[in-house]
Amino acid sequence: MIYSLATPLELAAEIGKNMRLARAAYGLRQEDLAEKSQASLQAIKNLESGGKVELLTFLRVASALGMVSEILECCEPSPKSLDEIDRIEAARVESARVRPKI
Repeated sequence: MIYSLATPLELAAEIGKNMRLARAAYGLRQEDLAEKSQASLQAIKNLESGGKVELLTFLRVASALGMVSEILECCEPSPKSLDEIDRIEAARVESARVRPKI
C-alpha cells in the first residue's frame, strides 16, 4: 500500500491490522490488552478493525504494545529545505514559551 495515497479509512484499517499483529506477537488476547492498556474491550475491537477510537485510547494501547516511540517518530516533521528547518525550529521555540494565564 502506498500510504501517501491511502484514504483515512484505509490507513485506519492498516493501523488496526498492525496493532492486532503486535498484540498477537506478545501473546495477548484482546481482553488482556484491554486490561493492560486500561481501555475497554470494545475499544480494542474497534481499533483492530479500523474503527473509531479516541486518540488517548489509541495512545494507551500503543503504549501497552511498546509502540509509542515509533508513533512519535512518524509524527515528526520531515523538512525538505533549510527554510523548512528554520520554520520548524521557530515553531518549537514558540510552542515551548510559557504563556501567562489571563
